[in-house]
Amino acid sequence: MENGNGVIKPSWLNQETYDILPDFWRERLIDDKIAESLDPKIRKLVEEYTMKGVTEFSLINITRNMKEIPIHPSEIPPPDDTYPLLKVEFPSEGGVLSYQEGIEQPYRGFPFFEVVEKIDLIKKVSRASLSGLYHSFKTRRWLLFTLLPAVWMFKNLLYAGTYALYRMIERIRIKPRYYSQAIRELYRAFSFPQGENNQMLELRLMLRDLICMILEFDNAYRFRAQDLLEELNKESLEKNPIKELNRMFTIVQGREKTQEIKDTWTLIKLFNSVYLRFDRKLKKMAVNILKELDIEKIKLTVEDKTFAGKRKDYIFGYIDRQNVINKSLQTTRN
Repeated sequence: MENGNGVIKPSWLNQETYDILPDFWRERLIDDKIAESLDPKIRKLVEEYTMKGVTEFSLINITRNMKEIPIHPSEIPPPDDTYPLLKVEFPSEGGVLSYQEGIEQPYRGFPFFEVVEKIDLIKKVSRASLSGLYHSFKTRRWLLFTLLPAVWMFKNLLYAGTYALYRMIERIRIKPRYYSQAIRELYRAFSFPQGENNQMLELRLMLRDLICMILEFDNAYRFRAQDLLEELNKESLEKNPIKELNRMFTIVQGREKTQEIKDTWTLIKLFNSVYLRFDRKLKKMAVNILKELDIEKIKLTVEDKTFAGKRKDYIFGYIDRQNVINKSLQTTRN
């Protein structure tokens, strides 16, 4: 039986199951002729794998119907954004390279589902907390000054929050050698403590694992972090850390296309300007880590740019610089 797109239903798949599949999934089903040519054991595995996928898709449909708030379009990847995995390589220098159909350059990393799901939860909790704080103080920033006498409490809150999020990823951490190059370099920079006491050392190592896991498995954050760190001026950082960090945050904030993320950067700058003036130990730690980084190993590579360039919510620095060059050349020609 053929659907509107010329895809024939395999005889081993019942009609009811076939009907719930989207076209881009149907196109990947093996037909009867191919199925007959396969070794019976392999054919059985293929059919079991397909039915597992069908079951998962059915469950997704059921949960969609149960939810009070409809599924947002952004939660459903479009068919043209789905690229079958061809092979995975583990280079001797470290990292993981995932090759996908239709894309020449490999993706630096591997989207391990269990980890991605946990990281997504951490991201949502963190962003919701930041958003709540931002809207609480957006029009009443003077309230922040009333909290200054209790600033020491924020140190405990920061530690407790970091510990809570760290526990969520503690059992799913991957071995550092499998991080992509930029994240391996960040991990290395975090791993050189500078005389911190036990509590600060524990905080440093928890932040290391937490930040590295989030950036490795969320390329929206990872690519932004790489773009941000490329703007770092270590001399300016040494002279005035808070001013240099805010300068960097302002640059990437200007590259954001959505107001929601711009607001997040505003809150980060506010935290940097207020809290780091009081928590000198955390400021010293941040400066130590940033100074230790080899920025050449952090920069977006050709592989990264292949995937980063597809994003529609952010204008990366290399794109922004190329646009300036193109405009300059066009003006010269005119």
